[in-house]
Amino acid sequence: MLRKLFGTLIVATLILGGIRYFQKPRAPKADFTYVIGDEIKTLDPAKLLWNEDIRIGLGIWEGLASYDPKTTEPIDGVANIPPHISADGRTYIFELRPEARWSNGDPVTAHDFVFAWRRVIEPGTAGDYTYLFTDIISGVRTYSQWRNRAVRFLTLIRDLKNDRPLDAQDLAFMAEEGPVDSSTSLSELEEIAESYRQKHMSLMDQEFAKTGIVALDNRHLKVELIRPTAYFLDLTAFATFLPVHRPSMERLIIRDSEFALWSVDPQWVKPDYYKNGYPGLVSNGAFSLKAWEFKRYMYFEKNPHYWDAENVKSRSILGRVFNVASTAFLAYEEGGIDIYRSITRLEFAPALYEQSKKGTRDDIHVRSAFGTYFYIFNCQDKLHNGTDNPCADPRVRRAFNLAVNKQKIADKVKKTGNGAAYNLVPLDSIAGYYCPPGPGYNIERAQQLLRQAGYPDGQGLPTIEILYNTGFGHEYVAQAVAEMWRKSLNVNVIANGKEIKTFDDDKKNQRFMICRASWFGDFSDPMTFLDMMMTGNGNNNGRFSHKPYDILLAEATDCTDPTERFALLADAESLLMREQLPILPIYYYVNLTALQPEVRGFYPNAREINPWKYIYLEK
Repeated sequence: MLRKLFGTLIVATLILGGIRYFQKPRAPKADFTYVIGDEIKTLDPAKLLWNEDIRIGLGIWEGLASYDPKTTEPIDGVANIPPHISADGRTYIFELRPEARWSNGDPVTAHDFVFAWRRVIEPGTAGDYTYLFTDIISGVRTYSQWRNRAVRFLTLIRDLKNDRPLDAQDLAFMAEEGPVDSSTSLSELEEIAESYRQKHMSLMDQEFAKTGIVALDNRHLKVELIRPTAYFLDLTAFATFLPVHRPSMERLIIRDSEFALWSVDPQWVKPDYYKNGYPGLVSNGAFSLKAWEFKRYMYFEKNPHYWDAENVKSRSILGRVFNVASTAFLAYEEGGIDIYRSITRLEFAPALYEQSKKGTRDDIHVRSAFGTYFYIFNCQDKLHNGTDNPCADPRVRRAFNLAVNKQKIADKVKKTGNGAAYNLVPLDSIAGYYCPPGPGYNIERAQQLLRQAGYPDGQGLPTIEILYNTGFGHEYVAQAVAEMWRKSLNVNVIANGKEIKTFDDDKKNQRFMICRASWFGDFSDPMTFLDMMMTGNGNNNGRFSHKPYDILLAEATDCTDPTERFALLADAESLLMREQLPILPIYYYVNLTALQPEVRGFYPNAREINPWKYIYLEK
């Protein structure tokens, strides 16, 4: 029965938006159905980055550890938890359970984990989370650098062959690696490249064996850390540390001219992909992906070979993709959807939030999230068009931060219970950690800082551009911030919305002055937020670099006393939020989830981790 919402107008909007939904051919029936909030970008564990992709990855694969459905603490997965940990906290030995099986019945082995983790490091598959290996596990950075030098050398040879000019730095690098200069003939280049390639390939396994990732035998994995890492056990449940089925993946390895040994066709994650004798997607989680209809649905079935199959409550799961959020909610209201998370994206989410607060809708669950919405400042001296960048000056960044009334945005724009953000790490989200909030709304101080930076009353500042991705209400926040800056700082501001792929490309390549961003913690430690702003981090899209900040994080990394370590991290965050401001925090996320009353085993939590194996409908 359709619940009464917010009046005739909203109901009519939902019905009109739902016409296409009810006209489409029906997807397979399943024990429970949920809404896939975003179109899936990849299911390759080495490249999982977006929340929706990660959730599905954790549903079809399982790491050494898995997540407790209520607390999200690491618990038994493929391995027994806790593992054996050396007295100095640097060596972990994981014992894999003998009953752990892939969906084709093969045993899950330590060699599968070694193969998967090595893919994360290799140039052909390395992504934004590679640093979790290079910064934590012994020898991995050295191996990664050795591999990337080879890729660079061979790429530069290709450039020479194609008559692309090289600068002095490139030529000096090539001279270090081999007998190459601008006068080397084409035939000589080909000979040098082939000789270099063959030698490098012959040494690859030998060089990787020097890392701290070692399969002692089929059932024992040894991991040597650079230093004790308080959150490493949590990481072993995270998506980037998931295994892959080595025997099937080895059929797809491409040894190409870019020297990306582990490069494979991205289609391998689809259930109907069978190139070169590849048997189709083999996974080891509680469920297997059985069908994937682009922009329509994903269908999963219980993996009968899963080690804990007898405790998996549901036999099948259907994830539905909707082009219009309100259409998805209509399907939920009609009983066609059992779980709809992230309903904050609905235009009428504020009304749902109010009804939940008043107790008139007990199916709407509200919970603080482990995530922060913020703007990134481009911190480089020059913008992508070669002009001077005013945001390179921390005084300008601090001024723009002080001129945003964050509480007003939370209360008047979001209206779903979000807290105004003055820090990067959400307050009270990590037990034992506290950093005093950064400065609040202060127009007078903001104007003073602009004067000190050489822009009195905004004079001399170029047009300030806010880049955001269209949809999900980002334009409303951008418009509100732009108006505050115009009024308070007397600056010209434009809000530039782009579709997600173009936006992502511009963000990654620093083609922006100020850019919308957000971050959800990947593990329960302040470092999951703070390391994002370290020099050279793959997620540091503003190219912020500040040596005192890097030093504080390095000291915290080496610190073995938990209390002292958190104090160092708080000092680092304080430096970030009070002095440097490479980002402008705006609000903390909240989770609004709609659950049908029959749903069991789904426990709303700040990290939005809800393992599928525990979820079922009580009929």
